[in-house]
Amino acid sequence: MERSTLEAMLEAAAGIDRNGDDYTVSEGYRLSVYVGEPGQAMEVSEVLSLQLKEAFCEATSGEHNAVYFVEYRSLHGLSVRPPSGGGARRAGFS
Repeated sequence: MERSTLEAMLEAAAGIDRNGDDYTVSEGYRLSVYVGEPGQAMEVSEVLSLQLKEAFCEATSGEHNAVYFVEYRSLHGLSVRPPSGGGARRAGFS
């Protein structure tokens, strides 16, 4: 993936705040990035922040307090999960 593609994805995602080249995940949201090739990607879950550098991305994860340094070409995708329900009703349930 190109850096510009990652930036566009982060800009489109709800719950992601930007400050220059730094992106942080809003409270309650959960961000995962996928590293590797399609069908063989590793999930880096509970990403708290991303710092976009010139040649790589620095992903700080709350899981094990780990920091991952990943070349853009190794990034495959990302997912953002909104805060859980908060008591909202779903069809068919009372």
